[in-house]
Amino acid sequence: MKTVRLIMSGAPVSQELAAEFGPLPPALLPVGVRRLYELQAEALAGAGPLHLVLPEAFPLSDYDRGKLAELGMTVLPIPEGLSLGEAVVYALNTIGAGDSAVHILHGDTLILGAPLEAEDVFISGERTSEYAWAEMEADSHGRICALHTTAAGDEGKAGRPIAAGYFAFGSSLDLLRALTRRRGDFIGALNHYLAEHPVTAVAAGAWLDFGHLQTFFQSKLAATTARAFNTVRIDGRTARKSSADEAKIWAEAHWLQEAPPPVQIHCARLLGFGAEADKVFYETEYEFLPVLSELFVFGAAGRPPWLRIMSACETFLNACAAHKGGGSGDAALAALTSHKTLARLEQFARDSGFPIHQPLRYGGLACPSLVEIAERLGPAYGLDSGRQDSVMHGDFCFSNILYDSRVRRIKALDPRGLVGERPTIFGDSRYDLAKLAHSIVGRYDQIIAGRCAVSAMGDDFEIAFEEVAAQAWLQQALGELRIDGLGGLEVSVQATMISLFLSMPPLHAERPDRQQAFVANALRLWRTLEAS
Repeated sequence: MKTVRLIMSGAPVSQELAAEFGPLPPALLPVGVRRLYELQAEALAGAGPLHLVLPEAFPLSDYDRGKLAELGMTVLPIPEGLSLGEAVVYALNTIGAGDSAVHILHGDTLILGAPLEAEDVFISGERTSEYAWAEMEADSHGRICALHTTAAGDEGKAGRPIAAGYFAFGSSLDLLRALTRRRGDFIGALNHYLAEHPVTAVAAGAWLDFGHLQTFFQSKLAATTARAFNTVRIDGRTARKSSADEAKIWAEAHWLQEAPPPVQIHCARLLGFGAEADKVFYETEYEFLPVLSELFVFGAAGRPPWLRIMSACETFLNACAAHKGGGSGDAALAALTSHKTLARLEQFARDSGFPIHQPLRYGGLACPSLVEIAERLGPAYGLDSGRQDSVMHGDFCFSNILYDSRVRRIKALDPRGLVGERPTIFGDSRYDLAKLAHSIVGRYDQIIAGRCAVSAMGDDFEIAFEEVAAQAWLQQALGELRIDGLGGLEVSVQATMISLFLSMPPLHAERPDRQQAFVANALRLWRTLEAS
């Protein structure tokens, strides 16, 4: 029989991680715009069928079921309350493994370069923190003699590697016997197996542990990369953002430097800026905190945590709105919406040939052309209001917002800093609210993560999103926000949000699927606004 490969993710994450992300199985933790199981499948590519062990009561979404099937991973639901050893026994008996080799990967672990065809091998790693670990005692030939569990805070024995969470057994029957004799005690069963089989310790090529709050953020940092249009260099203490777009980088640094103290406390802390080679840069303190886009798309946090997050966003936006500039908010909003949107649509038409002047349909219902929608948004929906400008972040969307649950405060990243060609910290609160709305109502982050389905039949578009429990709570909370007299879902905010989606397609020329999603979503939001 072929090797059985199990990813053991049958119990929720630890309490400290659940407080941040909700009670997720570890393999479903967010890592950038993907779940951990997607990275695990990539690391085990070519190894054959994979079984992902999950709690049978966990409500796996249709999208995740489809993604797992696409990756060749079979879901193996198990009863809750089993120990790790009991869960392994249950899984092997359910599969009917026979006397095959079995490889086990902990669901909170990513091992790169594992010996996929080896048998009787345990992957070892170096201790990276003072959590509880299983140390490996090995002889001079690298054979593992025993595993010793150390308590949290125990430094362990110097020089001993620890078990990194990947175990390759030559005999599943012998493993089952060991687990049965030790009554489901996983480490005890491994020691029993070691007494009967020569097992070698092999150092991990790269080992990322996502099972504890501290190691999660360190591992996430190692596993994710920066966006294509800029370079972000992170060393775990600072984040240095650089680009050949000098005006953009200087404007962002200027904003972080000039924002008033009541606003700065909610933002990344600027450490310095300058030039290197043909690029300019600025440097901020790096924060080991979850990003709201990850919490929204992949998390399972309940209503109270999300309401605290929205309260923290409201505090930041009111701090911005309290500091007025000397200009017109309407002028700033026009520069960022109607002027920019029409120019972006023309670029989209040139680059892709999309008929931006042609009337379209959404779900069979008539809609104006993209250009006509853009032209009608300002006059029809109160974008000419006579508002005074105030401090504006300019890119206040979920992917640029971190949340510190300990102090219940957000950290806003990557401010715009430019209105037209002018560096400024001022703009219009409606634009910040529209950016927030484009994550909550517009579901921007789900589009970026690919967790939506788009239908484009000729001139008729439609889009459907994966259900997110938090979305309804968040939309209600957004509607209840009050920022300098503005409601979070006033028609002027919704109109500005639609203009954002109309302006996005040319920025994603390398992803025609996303371009279609942005067009479909703009039409969806337009129909909703027209019906309100």
